[in-house]
Amino acid sequence: MLVIGLTGGIGCGKSIVSNIFQQDFNISIIDADTIARELTQTTRVSEILYQDLGAEYFDNARALQRDKLRQAVFSNPEIRHKLENILHPLVYEEIYHKLKSLNTDYCIVVIPLLLETKRTNLIDRTLVVDCTIEEQIHRVMLRDKCSETHVKAIIATQIRRDERLQLADDVIENHDSMKSLRAKIAILHEKFSMQKGAAKPS
Repeated sequence: MLVIGLTGGIGCGKSIVSNIFQQDFNISIIDADTIARELTQTTRVSEILYQDLGAEYFDNARALQRDKLRQAVFSNPEIRHKLENILHPLVYEEIYHKLKSLNTDYCIVVIPLLLETKRTNLIDRTLVVDCTIEEQIHRVMLRDKCSETHVKAIIATQIRRDERLQLADDVIENHDSMKSLRAKIAILHEKFSMQKGAAKPS
């Protein structure tokens, strides 16, 4: 099975692209953000976060205040590193288990920080969803109802666009219409289907 690691900067359209792969071609999708969210809802991980990050990120019922933690992650490097050190090993362990359970020509693993964490050992090819920084800022401001300063702070925590593109095996530019995007994904689907035998040995 060929494992495609799908990544890209915030606002580039990773979710849209993975959804099209799933809806149009019935491709199995493993999403690191979904896994991380599910993990933080478990008692075990929630308790670790409570002990390591502090009670200020939890309400009176000991439920994680996600928005507050999200704000802190992009403004406080210490909090970000603590959170990453807790969650990343657990997320990648779960990705590994999910991959082992699949039996298909290829699958897609959506990992926003794939290149930042340098955890490419689980994947065979890196697919980068790309758009301009101006498009990133505009899209995220509309989506999250946040300021330009906030979006720029998030972008600053991610790998530079030119570096991301240099490390990509495949790039899908998300600038145009949905019809155009679907056509580009259809081409990649054919390519990945034909390359299923090029997977790294497990």
